[in-house]
Amino acid sequence: MAVKSSRVIFEALREIAQASAPLSAAELARKVMVPVTTAARALNTLEAVGYAVRVNGSAKFVLGKSGQRLAYAFMAQFPIRDLALPYLQQLTLLSGHSSSLFIRLGWYAVRIALITGTSSIVNVAPIGEARSLTASAPSLSMLAQLSEAEMTRAIEHAGEKNSASLRETGFAQLRETCERIRVQGYAYQVSPLESGGHDLAFALSDPARSMLAAVALEGLIIRAADSRQQIDQARDVVAPLQKLLAQGSAELTAHYDHINPDEIQLEQWPAG
Repeated sequence: MAVKSSRVIFEALREIAQASAPLSAAELARKVMVPVTTAARALNTLEAVGYAVRVNGSAKFVLGKSGQRLAYAFMAQFPIRDLALPYLQQLTLLSGHSSSLFIRLGWYAVRIALITGTSSIVNVAPIGEARSLTASAPSLSMLAQLSEAEMTRAIEHAGEKNSASLRETGFAQLRETCERIRVQGYAYQVSPLESGGHDLAFALSDPARSMLAAVALEGLIIRAADSRQQIDQARDVVAPLQKLLAQGSAELTAHYDHINPDEIQLEQWPAG
């Protein structure tokens, strides 16, 4: 029996897509605050159309192929993804660490491509992961490229979502960090995913600044004496892509510019 409420079905699909482990009807019911029978019907409806699939015939579900196609269709909207993938592969081959491409969407950084490295200690966050523009190396590398007015709005938005964190960091310190990133040309911050590791990120943009993205190497665990060499090697890999975009040599379509950034609300991946 199909669930009549489209809201419950979409909420169920969202929870399955974001879950780090397969979900049962009881677990889903607790998350979306509906009866277990309603959650079970939502899962059955999603299963019937391919948006959810059972794990080894059990009563637990993960995202199905139809749901995955939706995610890939969203990522395909950004031409920068195909341009950046060869550079991500080169970064990962060179370092052994995972590399990712993040794009700016409103006041968020969203991961739209990932090449998993052999040196990753823990699983990296998934494609589609969203972070505040004020948190982590790829986010900060993009935040540093914004105008003063846009930076202020991004910081204020993050403050509304996570005021305790921003009180600890401070608006002034964030601005100092962004100034340092602009001068040195990269962001190097403690990794939210790899304990003891750091993330290295380089901003990407087209001449009109209608597209803003960042390439990141994640979870670097290196001695201080080796950090400069690794940063320089990564910079050499990314530099041709930055030049290609800065010269306007690639046709990049801006997305979601017609939407007020304050109106874009994304579920954020919890920091580790």
